[in-house]
Amino acid sequence: MWLGESATTGSDDVGIAALSPDLVNSDRLSRLFRFWKEIRGKQTLPRWADFSPERLGFILGQITVVDVLRDPLNFRYRLIGTRIDEAGRRGDQGKTLDQVEPASYRDMIGQTFRQVVEFGQPLCHHISYVHHQNLVSVEQLILPVSRTGPEVEVLVEALDWLPGVQHDLKGIAGARTPATA
Repeated sequence: MWLGESATTGSDDVGIAALSPDLVNSDRLSRLFRFWKEIRGKQTLPRWADFSPERLGFILGQITVVDVLRDPLNFRYRLIGTRIDEAGRRGDQGKTLDQVEPASYRDMIGQTFRQVVEFGQPLCHHISYVHHQNLVSVEQLILPVSRTGPEVEVLVEALDWLPGVQHDLKGIAGARTPATA
């Protein structure tokens, strides 16, 4: 039923499939990835100073900005876009990853963040999960960014919910559609 490897977060099943950032279905994520490549130029990583809110207006509410902390490696949610906040990350802004619940989510996203930091390359996933008995599909793009040098110091995570992929799970008592949720 799920794409890619299966993971469990709390009581919700989550399916994750890695994608090439060049092959995302989301127009917004594709546009963000092209912007990232444009400002990166010939550098290994783009500079944080080159990220302009004016140029990101098309996806600003769907972005999370994460500071990479060192010694020990950890991550702090500096900014959480309004759509992501409304979708369930309420109250996480300013927290470090080790303070975020549930632990299963923390472990899953921590592994992904560490991978982006270690390799300095963008990661993209198609994620399917059950929320209030509805199947929801999103794409996630995580971009590494530097402030001053060759080291990953900021992560820009963007989510886009795929239209037409949110399905009511028929036959389940109490299942709700997005219109009745």
